[in-house]
Amino acid sequence: MDNKKKYNLFILFSTIARNIAEVFSSIILYKMGYSLKEILLFYAVLYFIGAFTSWGVIYLMKRLKPKYILIVSSLIFSGSFYFMSVMEKNFINLIILGIVNGIGAYTYHVLRHYYAIKSIDGQERKEIGNILIYTNIAIIISSYVGSYIQDKLSVLALAIVIVVISIIAIIPIFKFEEKEDRDIIRYDKIPKNKVLFFFLEQAKVINLSLQPLFLYLFIDDKITYVGIFNVIMGVSACIFIYLFVRKIDDKKYFKYLNMVFCLFLILKLNISNKYLLLFIAFFEGLGVKMFEIVSSENIYDISSESSVKGYLIIVEAIFCLVRCLMCLIGYFINDIIVILYITIILILGSGFVKRKNVK
Repeated sequence: MDNKKKYNLFILFSTIARNIAEVFSSIILYKMGYSLKEILLFYAVLYFIGAFTSWGVIYLMKRLKPKYILIVSSLIFSGSFYFMSVMEKNFINLIILGIVNGIGAYTYHVLRHYYAIKSIDGQERKEIGNILIYTNIAIIISSYVGSYIQDKLSVLALAIVIVVISIIAIIPIFKFEEKEDRDIIRYDKIPKNKVLFFFLEQAKVINLSLQPLFLYLFIDDKITYVGIFNVIMGVSACIFIYLFVRKIDDKKYFKYLNMVFCLFLILKLNISNKYLLLFIAFFEGLGVKMFEIVSSENIYDISSESSVKGYLIIVEAIFCLVRCLMCLIGYFINDIIVILYITIILILGSGFVKRKNVK
């Protein structure tokens, strides 16, 4: 089994474990009695911690192999949801949860990108598409499993499932064939157009993070409905990834496809029929993954002369700090509908950013 297959298996199982928790975390916090403002503050803390965690992980790799860091990451991430299952509702516990969750999440995210860059041969669109297909299969599974466990069992049971699957996810990485990494941490300049795209695309992350809570509050207050919505998005995404990666020149058509994607995001906010909204979910899934293909190409489009580690530190810092800022702005707005509209405007703007290969 080559490194690409090992990495795809790692992505499959690790995404199942982490998506089970991350998709429903806003709803879990809301059901615990936390307000929208407090939930946004939780995300702001998580992302702020994530920026520094990503930096720390890259430097820790000088002394410890990435695979061993992933073990610790899985334990911390799983532990954060165990803490969620037993903690009392108060402000201090919410901040502690955000800190622990941020450490557990971003010791993983930066290494996920690191192994992706190491496993694909430069800018291979087909390989990026395969990574996203495995990711979406995982999202389909996790959306169903997560909604079932929370509906029938408990948050504690959810935490146990996350621990088990996280451990399974690490096994393929232990067999990942790595050359000795002599990459010197150097901070090379990143093109302005890439930085602008990085900035704007974080609005999509915030939109998707708040989407489950929106569905729960305004459409159907059953977690199973949120799970079904995500399953439909995942199925349509797999179909679209296969077609988009092989058939469509994203640099030529992304702007127009992104406009259509934003139109469906707006429709979602203005339709109250839960069955009609599942139809919207299918098309939203197409748009989300079209966007993620372009986003992944943008992230992994790195010059062979650049320092991978230095590049990842800068990229993750941009991601996390921009998301933190957006959550803090949302904290003062305190209206989920208005926040989602603002993210749609920013997502629309990302389609007009010109992208150029650095190679």
